[in-house]
Amino acid sequence: MTLNIDLSLLPILLLATPSSIPPIHTAAALGTYTDTEPALPSVLGILLDACRLCLGMQRGLNPAALNQGEFPACAAMTTGYVFRVENHATVMYLQKIGRTGHLTTLDVHPPPPPPPPPRRSHGRPPRTWFSLSSMPVLLLVTSSTLTTPPPSLALMTSLSCLLLSRILAIISLRARTSPPSWHGAPEPGVPGDLLVLLSEDRWIRMRGLVDDLKAVTSGAWLARPRNPALMDALDWIAHMAVYLAVVALAGASDGEKVMLLGAVVASHLALMYENSTVDGLVMNGRTVTQGSVKKYPRRLDMAEELVEEVGRSDFAVRLGLINPDKVAEKKETEKDGLSVVGPGQEVVTM
Repeated sequence: MTLNIDLSLLPILLLATPSSIPPIHTAAALGTYTDTEPALPSVLGILLDACRLCLGMQRGLNPAALNQGEFPACAAMTTGYVFRVENHATVMYLQKIGRTGHLTTLDVHPPPPPPPPPRRSHGRPPRTWFSLSSMPVLLLVTSSTLTTPPPSLALMTSLSCLLLSRILAIISLRARTSPPSWHGAPEPGVPGDLLVLLSEDRWIRMRGLVDDLKAVTSGAWLARPRNPALMDALDWIAHMAVYLAVVALAGASDGEKVMLLGAVVASHLALMYENSTVDGLVMNGRTVTQGSVKKYPRRLDMAEELVEEVGRSDFAVRLGLINPDKVAEKKETEKDGLSVVGPGQEVVTM
């Protein structure tokens, strides 16, 4: 009895394998697009972004999977108000850079001033559009176009379906991120300071102007598009296009299967590398960058240090970081001019 294994089906199987969180979704969350570019550069950007392929693209974008269903508690240390961060992309980024037992400080920067009209020659796109993850598919498209004899119809159909799937997914995503979601009333020029409590004892401090902090923490990551039925249809077509690409690839030669799968896998690995090296977050035109990281032996030490720094304790009480009875006792002691040193010992302060 012999077992015959047809390895020519392996590329088709890998291309059809779903992924829990495709790296292209993580990349989209870390660098959320906002519609501030002219029409032509925006179209060119979509076409170049469409060359970033990965395995598991047939899986729809699930924001809840990005942040693992976590909506951490957050307190404004300047006002004492407590709320939850419900922006899936922001929470995913905080989980990415947070460390157990450490307070990570982040700085939220306002949108940069509008640049002067670009002086480009021959309409060359900006360098920031190019990324390592788009190069494998760009090389495949270029070689397929220039080589003679041309590749088979099956390979070109499969590649076209994958690119079509990405283009439709990008259009749908940008339709959901271009209209900014609700961020509350504007408070121009007011400084803010937030403390976010993540799971696994990870603590995040976010500093910046209140309007910028609201833009990255309040509201939802994906807003309701103007034409939800149309965007849902584009998502469905994008998912089906991946399966059509798998079916079409079955008619290609073994070499063409390996060539297409190699380009997709290379782009997939490049996307994973880019996501792992990203230190910042771009959300609604704001940029979040990582600052200092400080380790604490216990959470209470961190809370007491922040209370002493900002000069108020209501935020720590509402977050459950410190005991309100201790705060009341300390205020009473300070009112009487006494500072407790140890059991049964008191020092009179002048």
